[in-house]
Amino acid sequence: MTVDDELPPEPSGDRTVAAVRRFAAACCLLAPVVALLWVPWYAREGPALAGVPFFYWYQLAWVPGCALGLLAAYLLTRRRPDP
Repeated sequence: MTVDDELPPEPSGDRTVAAVRRFAAACCLLAPVVALLWVPWYAREGPALAGVPFFYWYQLAWVPGCALGLLAAYLLTRRRPDP
């Protein structure tokens, strides 16, 4: 007898929801990577924010953005305890 034999089959709707949540989590993790690795898009001086060139404040703005993306991915993929 294996572990799979002991578990009840999952409804197909739960698998679809789980797949959508994993895809959304992957997008949350991939967005900062794409936004920061595409350097020609933000390698310019203007518009400046409080005298800081765009190149620098754009990267610094992604620090809390990455933290929020990681939090969102964690919340999307964590398992809830069974009641």
